[in-house]
Amino acid sequence: MKTQLSLFFFLIVFSASLAQQPLNFDFDKMSVEGPARPWGWSPFQFAAGTSTSLDSIIVRHGKFSLRISNENAADDGSAGDHTIGYWLSPFELSGKNLILTGWVKTEKTAGVAQFSLSAYGDNGLLKETKSVDFRDVSDWREVKLKLDETENAHSYFLILSSNGGGKVWFDDFHLIVDNEIRNSLEVAPDFTPEQRQWLKENCTTLSTFKPSQATEKADFSDLEAFRQSVGDAEIIALGEATHGTSEFFQLKHRLLQFAVQELGVRVFAIEANQLEVEKINRFVCDGIGTAEEVIRVMFKVWNTAEMLSLIEWMRLYNLEHPDAKVEFVGFDLQDPSLPMDSISSFLADWEPDLKPLVDSLQRNYRAAWQAQYYPQADDEVRAGWKANADQVLAMIASKEKGWLRKTNTKAGQNRVAWALQNARVVSQAADIAYSQIVSARDTFMAENIRWIQQMYGPNTRIVVWAHDSHIARSDHPDARYNYHNGDSMGKYLSKIFGNRYRAYGLFTAGGQYSATVSYTNHKVVPVDAMDAPRGSFDEALHQIAKQTGSSQLFLNLKPALSLDGNDWLLRPRPVRFVGYATNDYDFGAMMSVPHQFDGVFFVDKTGASKMLR
Repeated sequence: MKTQLSLFFFLIVFSASLAQQPLNFDFDKMSVEGPARPWGWSPFQFAAGTSTSLDSIIVRHGKFSLRISNENAADDGSAGDHTIGYWLSPFELSGKNLILTGWVKTEKTAGVAQFSLSAYGDNGLLKETKSVDFRDVSDWREVKLKLDETENAHSYFLILSSNGGGKVWFDDFHLIVDNEIRNSLEVAPDFTPEQRQWLKENCTTLSTFKPSQATEKADFSDLEAFRQSVGDAEIIALGEATHGTSEFFQLKHRLLQFAVQELGVRVFAIEANQLEVEKINRFVCDGIGTAEEVIRVMFKVWNTAEMLSLIEWMRLYNLEHPDAKVEFVGFDLQDPSLPMDSISSFLADWEPDLKPLVDSLQRNYRAAWQAQYYPQADDEVRAGWKANADQVLAMIASKEKGWLRKTNTKAGQNRVAWALQNARVVSQAADIAYSQIVSARDTFMAENIRWIQQMYGPNTRIVVWAHDSHIARSDHPDARYNYHNGDSMGKYLSKIFGNRYRAYGLFTAGGQYSATVSYTNHKVVPVDAMDAPRGSFDEALHQIAKQTGSSQLFLNLKPALSLDGNDWLLRPRPVRFVGYATNDYDFGAMMSVPHQFDGVFFVDKTGASKMLR
């Protein structure tokens, strides 16, 4: 498998009580995967039959060494390639003289082991130092590498590698920075007392993160600063630094209640497959099905007790307000199976003569999805999926006006609109399958939100629920310091809606979250979140929370953009980034926070969301 260093920024792993990036170079801390992987280390290459594990028997120092073994590979160095790496924050390393020491032991005849220290910049590898190839090192051998001053590096990697059959052990590594042994690294400049005071003056305390019961008279007086920040925005986006934080779910539930009851919001839109979510909408609006049944149509990360509570509240609210119902919609496009089926069903009623052709054009892509979620295929096959999806979209678009002339009912008009939108979603999914450009998903999700607002009418106010990385405005002039390199959904929503779009991130200083064990092991477990490092907004807000005695805050970031001498505030800082899979080191991404969000909600200590399945 090809080494993918660019992906590593969001796969890096670490957790610690110190407000820094610890260096797990003695391998004594396990990851959530247990002895299969040390904390902070991520495999870059996965050779068939090769495994990594923590060995407590053959150890140079401490509790464990790292063992890489492949008993099945030909022991001639021609197979069994395996590489595992550790990302290092560049803040304290760039421009410094680095020395790396470590110990190696092997049980190989022809295969080799090696390790390296590398510095990467904007254009790739800047400088690298490698050890010799190790063969038949029957006893522990110490090796020292030197990496001289490297300016403008944005990443450093310690990489351990092995090939061939047999086993290799690594242990007791140390990083020496300008003659000082380091067990941890600072990742950003700390805020000064004056800067912390500015943050405090622009914060307001929240009385609670918990939503109210449907029968309660809610007190939203603590959300006045949020109200002022939202202003007359029509699209109000609420993010989250992890997909599995209970307090984030609860706070967004409360903010939705506020938006519905105080701001006139009538649509709730979530990062979930668009047509599937209509089943939830039928429940909250018309009581069709049960909350427990319909919640299962969403991604597993949304199948939580907290989300179930939100859905049940929406149903009760709609029962009490039949003339001002709140609708539950999706805007994601990842699985085109149901949209393809819906197109076929629509044509059976509206254009039977066209159905056989459309079914034939959709058949191969539909079969691929039946066989494999996110199907993979050769370039030519994927190009065929895309060409066929575009042809179906063009045909349905050409028929739209004629179909609308045949109906004079709102229901008929909606069916036509959905047929065209379903064709767009299939084309969007096929586009990503063909191009393999995953960031295009954000562009398409923004387009789908625009379509939602058009369906519900101009000036409709919508609350959007998605990850921080999707809702971010991403308007820093240097794309490196924006989520998705400036291709976030929020970037496109800002272009579409201008000042009618507002984005709010959700941060925490630490605690736990729910996530899958890895990107390949989909078991959901509670995971320890790394304590926020010095120099992050999360850590600064943690200190403010202690001073004010309130564990939840709202920071208004709008004044940051016009503040004189605001370089300290706009500079890139580490932000927590956890998707559906665990990240050991949560803070590998560096963002200019005021260029991402209009404000930040903060909950000091958080827990894992309560999974339903």
